[in-house]
Amino acid sequence: MYSHLVEPFLTMAESVSTLPELRWIDDSVSTTDIQLLESEANPSSPSNIDTANFRQEMIDAWKQKRDGVSVFSRELPGYTRVVAIGTRESFKNTDWALWARCFQAIGQPIGYVLYYMNTTPRLYPPVGQLVEAKNINGGYSYICSQTKIIIYRFEESARVLLHELLHTACFDKDLPVEDLEASTEAWTELLIVALLSKGSHRRFMTLWNKQTKWIEVQVDTLKREYGVKDRRDYSWRYITGKYELLIAKGFIKPAKSVSMANVERSLRFVSPELL
Repeated sequence: MYSHLVEPFLTMAESVSTLPELRWIDDSVSTTDIQLLESEANPSSPSNIDTANFRQEMIDAWKQKRDGVSVFSRELPGYTRVVAIGTRESFKNTDWALWARCFQAIGQPIGYVLYYMNTTPRLYPPVGQLVEAKNINGGYSYICSQTKIIIYRFEESARVLLHELLHTACFDKDLPVEDLEASTEAWTELLIVALLSKGSHRRFMTLWNKQTKWIEVQVDTLKREYGVKDRRDYSWRYITGKYELLIAKGFIKPAKSVSMANVERSLRFVSPELL
């Protein structure tokens, strides 16, 4: 990677890291909060993203008083109100500091973040089956709308938040959906690694090399085991297309070979070594 390419990301990250840490304020759960959670998960209005309706799983568990599922509310003054549903452990273990930094980086308030803390991980389907939304996605929003963001997986929730914040900020809004997602995924990769590096070039390169290996293994697996070739395959827009764009822009050099050693078999976006 050419060093000058990452400078804008590092400048942003360094600037964000010097800002005062924002304080989350816990609040009581309101009737409106509950109504929003239930309405967004309503099976009568199915989502083409959360096709497995992980959201409703959390609602059902809460109503049936299963698995220690509760509802929580907290606010990040000037930025958002989060209504979360899941276990107290998941709520406690969410990286709220990184969430706040994501908001500071994009600099745009969102009315609500509805956070269904479903712990189902992103996993490959059996070899030969289609890789679908239920295997990959963890949230959704509406282009150029700052009303709400929906996150329905606990796994790497801060990364999902950052991706959706870009959508709400009208990022690359005029591209076809396949290119829109590939582009947003590519910039999200760079932004999250920059934020984790806090603007340090050395730290960024260390993390980026680990993340690059993670992406390469996913791309290789999708091609070899699942026949993913181009934008007609659903996972292209999130993984393979993202990889191709990062190569085209000079952020990644094409791999001559891919080592599968010591790499977890997962469809999560960020290497577990980072986040």
